[in-house]
Amino acid sequence: MQIPLVSVVTAVYNRSNTLSRAIESLLQQQFQDFEWIAVDDGSTDGSFKIAQKYASSFHHVQLIQKTHTGIADTWNTGIRAAQGTWITFLDSDDAYQPDHLQIRVHYIQAHPETDLLHSTAMLIGREEDFWVPDRHDPSRNIHLKDCAIGATFFMKRKVWETLGGYRPVLFPDADFLERAAARFTVVKIDAPTYVYYRNSSDSFLTRVKLKDQNDKQL
Repeated sequence: MQIPLVSVVTAVYNRSNTLSRAIESLLQQQFQDFEWIAVDDGSTDGSFKIAQKYASSFHHVQLIQKTHTGIADTWNTGIRAAQGTWITFLDSDDAYQPDHLQIRVHYIQAHPETDLLHSTAMLIGREEDFWVPDRHDPSRNIHLKDCAIGATFFMKRKVWETLGGYRPVLFPDADFLERAAARFTVVKIDAPTYVYYRNSSDSFLTRVKLKDQNDKQL
């Protein structure tokens, strides 16, 4: 079996109401040389059964179930299982535009020196929910358009391997990007084909970040 160029990792935690939307957007991709890896982080709402229902629709798929350990470990679990040379993400409450993967593959083919790229995103939700705490100064809020959205990361597997994966810290994606930028060629492109749904405290990343922050304080 041919090894796919790209591995798409989806961290799943109690998102039975949005997971189908995410998966459908992945199935509609114009670029098809990818594998889908869904890592269920101890869901209790039937999310994993939804992933299983769609599994036969993919040429390359891995479904992983584990106990609830948080987002950093869930991402690492998915990447560890990945076969692709390039790693990217699709959160279980977000979606891709049909040309999302194709644009990124075209970019890395035209710019082979790139080790990690991230991008702008299409933000869906209330404006007041687009503000998040600054990781360097939690008393200050910054707009998501000024943040690096971790789900848009598209990186060579060697970046993850060299850095030792994601760390269980507050904002593990921002921490990872900061470490990557110090050692690799990192670029940001203006291609808002990642659809980022923001729904106040119900947002997947909001809940994950709050949990990681609480875990850190324990």
